[in-house]
Amino acid sequence: MAFRLRTITAFVNLDPSDFDKGSSSLAEKINTCSRLLRDGESQMTAAGFEVQTIRIATNPFGEWLVTKTSSSDEDVVNKLNTLNNLLSACDINFCSLGPSYDPKHTTTICPQILSISPGRFSCSANINAGDITAALAAAKCIKSISLNDGGKHLEGGLGNFRFAAASCIDTVPFFPGAKAPKDLGKDIIAFAVGLENGGFARELLHEAGSIEHVQIVIHDKMRKKLLPIQQICVGLESDGIQYLGIDTSLNPSLDDGGSVAEAIECLDEVEVFGNPGTMAAAAAVTTALQSIPDIQTTGYRGLMLPVLEDRRLAELETLTIQKLLCISSVCGVGIDTVPIPGDVSEKSLASIILDVAALACRWNKPLSCRVFPVPSRLAGMDTTFDSPYMCNSTIYRIEDC
Repeated sequence: MAFRLRTITAFVNLDPSDFDKGSSSLAEKINTCSRLLRDGESQMTAAGFEVQTIRIATNPFGEWLVTKTSSSDEDVVNKLNTLNNLLSACDINFCSLGPSYDPKHTTTICPQILSISPGRFSCSANINAGDITAALAAAKCIKSISLNDGGKHLEGGLGNFRFAAASCIDTVPFFPGAKAPKDLGKDIIAFAVGLENGGFARELLHEAGSIEHVQIVIHDKMRKKLLPIQQICVGLESDGIQYLGIDTSLNPSLDDGGSVAEAIECLDEVEVFGNPGTMAAAAAVTTALQSIPDIQTTGYRGLMLPVLEDRRLAELETLTIQKLLCISSVCGVGIDTVPIPGDVSEKSLASIILDVAALACRWNKPLSCRVFPVPSRLAGMDTTFDSPYMCNSTIYRIEDC
């Protein structure tokens, strides 16, 4: 039974003045985050929980990376390198720089952020319902990233692992959509926990056997599993340190038996994931995850269905983008790690992004669109990614979406 902490994520607000010559405030903020994360990691490990990663997410980069007096490519790269070096010194390998709210930043700054070696940075683009300009900018960014072959962290379109078009995102510990909450005080460091629990999900849903028993089993077993984690997190709070909660989402691993889709298939009502019964199961699971007694929750709190991070999803040739989006209407994340043809048009990409944004904004739920145009590969061909974080899959057809 695999149950891990995928991430402990610290949230911090950066300011342009942090990068002023002679200022020590940036180093102080990163070091404070690092101490918090290391303390949390140590206590979780001592309690028997494996912590896979520790991460930092900032406020939107447009608030500190790009200013009226500091917007040249050289200024942007210098700031990114300064932050990159501080993170490296603290051995923090994952940092989300928040979303772009400006289409010009989406097409120019986001690709710069993702190009910085060794691939420590993530970012996103905020998309509101019906915002065609923002969606087209995100599509252009995705295409640009897919064609950037300037390092191992980018080759073959892999850079899009660290970029998403996101809607209604707030206080999510998972990347690339993570950002500091908008109401976070400038002197406050907040943190939240994200899980990796595909094997545990399989155990829970096998025990439930049917949709009608899902809530009882999840409330009982998840509550018992999460209470010790929450107790540690509450104990980490102090002046200037705020605990935001646990993202209770069912999140797959690449381990044998770690598929969330396979876990859903343990229910009597779902013969094959994606077939009839799937939406009912996803809705029941999500409702249960969002209402676990005595647990402070945050983030997506649903069913995570990243195609290239879930071996069962990756092998299901009956799935389409539209099916995944329909399922997301009652659960979590959106269209996630879906491989698509490298020659996809920006217009088609923008249409997919707009569909996700429409669903997110209509129901005020956090959703993102993270797709991978694979250069020189067509629909029906297999991906050949070489990444410890992903498996491979057949490339989806856009016309079937």
